[in-house]
Amino acid sequence: MSSGILSIGTSALNAAYVALRTTGNNIANASTPGYSRQSVVLAAQTGTMIGGNYLGQGVAVTDVKREYSAFLSASATSAQAAASSADARSTQLAQVSNLFSDSTSGIGASIDSFFQQVQALTQNPSDPAARQSLLSAGNQLAQSFSDTAATLDQYRTDTIGQINQAVNSVNQYAQQIATLNNQIALARGTGRNPNDLLDQRDAALRSLNQYVRATAVDQGDGSINVFLGSGQSLVVGGTTMKMGTQVDPTNPQSIQIGVQSGSALSVLTPAMVGGGTIGGMLQFLQQDLPDVQNQLGRLAITLGDQFNIQHQLGNDASGNPGGVFFTPTQPTAFAASTNGNPATTISASFTDTTQLQASDYRVDYAGATYTLTRLSDGTSWTSATPSFNQDGLSIALSNTPPASGDTFLVQPVRAGASSMSVAITDPNRIAAASPVRVTAAQSNTGSVAVDSLAVAGPTRNAALTNPATITFTGPNAYDISDGVTTLTGQTYTAGQPISFNGWQLTLHGTPANGDQLNVGANVGGVGDNTNALALSALQGRALVGGAALSGAFAAVVAKVGATTQSAQSVSTTQDSILKDALTAESSVSGVNLDEEASNLIRYQQQYQAAAQVISTARTIFADIISIMQ
Repeated sequence: MSSGILSIGTSALNAAYVALRTTGNNIANASTPGYSRQSVVLAAQTGTMIGGNYLGQGVAVTDVKREYSAFLSASATSAQAAASSADARSTQLAQVSNLFSDSTSGIGASIDSFFQQVQALTQNPSDPAARQSLLSAGNQLAQSFSDTAATLDQYRTDTIGQINQAVNSVNQYAQQIATLNNQIALARGTGRNPNDLLDQRDAALRSLNQYVRATAVDQGDGSINVFLGSGQSLVVGGTTMKMGTQVDPTNPQSIQIGVQSGSALSVLTPAMVGGGTIGGMLQFLQQDLPDVQNQLGRLAITLGDQFNIQHQLGNDASGNPGGVFFTPTQPTAFAASTNGNPATTISASFTDTTQLQASDYRVDYAGATYTLTRLSDGTSWTSATPSFNQDGLSIALSNTPPASGDTFLVQPVRAGASSMSVAITDPNRIAAASPVRVTAAQSNTGSVAVDSLAVAGPTRNAALTNPATITFTGPNAYDISDGVTTLTGQTYTAGQPISFNGWQLTLHGTPANGDQLNVGANVGGVGDNTNALALSALQGRALVGGAALSGAFAAVVAKVGATTQSAQSVSTTQDSILKDALTAESSVSGVNLDEEASNLIRYQQQYQAAAQVISTARTIFADIISIMQ
C-alpha cells in the first residue's frame, strides 16, 4: 500500500520538478531573441485494478511542449523580408534625396548662376570681367554636375559592397540552418522535439529573411528545405547551395546575384529575390540609381550640346567663329562579354539631344532581326539592318552579323554629368557676337526695318558671311544675291523670315521699290551681344524632355523626392505590418513574466505537496515495519 502511495508521490514530485525547471527556463530566457515559451504536458498514468476499483498510479510528464504557431511564425518571417527590403531601398534613396535637397547650392543653383552670368554678358559683351565671370560660372556648373555624379557613383560602389556582404551573411545562415537540420533530425529519432534547436533554426530562418525572402517546407523528419522567393533551393536537408555575385556581362558597372550551380551562376532578378535587404538594394542598384543618373546625364548633355550649338554660331572677341564651350560627350555602348561573336561591335552618337530619353537601350540579335529596346519603358523597334535612328540617337553595329542571341547595351546619357567640363580657358573665346549684321541703304524711302537677324543652326553655312544684298522690287517682292547665288521674284511678308546662306532675317514695315538691305560679315563687332542674347534665351527653351532648362533640374529633384517619399511610405507600412506580425507571434510564443511567476508559485506548492505525500508514505511504511517486528 505504502509503495503505491510512494510511487504516486514520486511521480508528482518529478512532474512538479520538471514544471518548475521549465518555468525557470522560461523566466531565464524571457529576453532571449527567438526563444519560444515552453510548457509541460502532464497525463495521468493508467490506473490499476485493486479491490474491484481502478486506482490511480500518479502522473507522467509526456512532453515539454514548445508554444509555437507555424502560421504566425511564417507570417512574421515573410513580413521581415518585406520590411527589410523596403527599409534598405528607402535608406539608399534617402541619401540620393539629401544630395538634391539643397536649393541654395549644387546643380540647380549653378544652372541659375550660369545663366545669370550669360545675361550679364549681354549687358556688356566686351567687358573682360563679364567674360571671366561667365567662364568661372561655366566651370562651377560643370563641377557641380561632376561632383554630384561622383557621389552617385560612390553610392553605387557602396551598394555593391553591401550586397556582397549580405550574400556572405545569407550563406552563413543557410549553413547554420543545414547544420541544425542534421541535429534536429537526429534528435527527433528519440521521438521528442529538441525545442531549443528548433528555436535556433527559426531564428536563423528569420535572420535569413532580413537579407532575402526565404520560405521553409517541413520534410517530416524534423528537417526543413529552404527556398528563395523564386522557388530556387537554398537549403535541402543538410546541404546548402551558395549564393554568389558576378559582374553583369551586359553592364560592367553593375553586378548580378544568384545561386551557384557548379561554376555557373543562376541569376536572380530583384523580383526573384523576393525581398530582404538584398532585394531592396538590388532594386536601388538596378532601377532607382540608374534612373537618377540617366535623368541627370540627359540634362547635362542637352544643356552642354545646345549651348555648344548656339555658341558655335557666334563670333568671339577676336572675330573668329565660336568653338565648343563645353567638352562634347559621346554615348557609351558595349557588347556583352558573353556574346558568341566578339568581333561585332556597337557604336552610338547623338543626332538631336533635345529628343534624348533618360534611358538605357539594349540591342538584341536573333533570327536575322535586330531589336532595339528602350529599357525605361520596354518600348522596342525591330530592323533587318544593324542600325537604328531613334530618340535622338544613331546606333550602328559593325562586323555583323553577330551570333544569334548576342546582346549589346547603349548608355547614351549615363555618363553625361560625370564627364561634363568646360572646353575653353580664354574668356576672349566666348562667342557673344553675331557673325553677320544687316545695314540699310541710306537711299531707302520705305518703312521697312529690321526685327532680328539670326544665324540658323545647328552648323554654320559655308557662305554665311558672304556679302548679300536684298533688293525690293515692290512692297511684297524682293530679289536677293551674294554674287554666287541669286534668287529673284521672292515674296515678302512682314514678320516672315527671309532665309539665305544660313541666316534668317525678320523685318517689319513696307519697303519701297528699289529699297536695299545689305547682310554681311560683322567685322569689328566686339560690342555686339546678339549671340549672347541667343545663349541666354536657351534657359527658357523646352529642350529637355519637353521641359525648359530652367525647370529640368527641378523636375529631376521632384521625381527623386516623389520616389523617396513613396519608398519611405512603403517602408513605414511594412514596418507596421512586421510589428503586428511579431506581436501576434509573441502572444503565442512569448514569455509572460507575470504568468510565469504565478506558475512558479503553483508548481512550488505542488512540489511541496508531493514531498508531503512521500513523507506520509515513508511514515506508513515505517509503522508497518514496526508492527511486523
